[in-house]
Amino acid sequence: MVRAQVGLRRQREVLLGQLPSLQIPTLVVWGARDPVFPESQARDAVARLPDGSLSLITDCGHMSHIECPDLFVATLGEFLG
Repeated sequence: MVRAQVGLRRQREVLLGQLPSLQIPTLVVWGARDPVFPESQARDAVARLPDGSLSLITDCGHMSHIECPDLFVATLGEFLG
């Protein structure tokens, strides 16, 4: 998947411009220690969503669902309520 999206000249397709078209509540779960994408990118994405919210998982990196599965599931469960 990464090879399909990222080439030598950077990311092939940036989808940030499509975020405003999402008309459903959207949760962005982000690892606060992500070495790949900074927290500022998460905040930028959420700001573009009509009904978006951000949940930062403090002691997690890029793959919070794998690194901190209990916190990830609890965060998702709270969102789905």
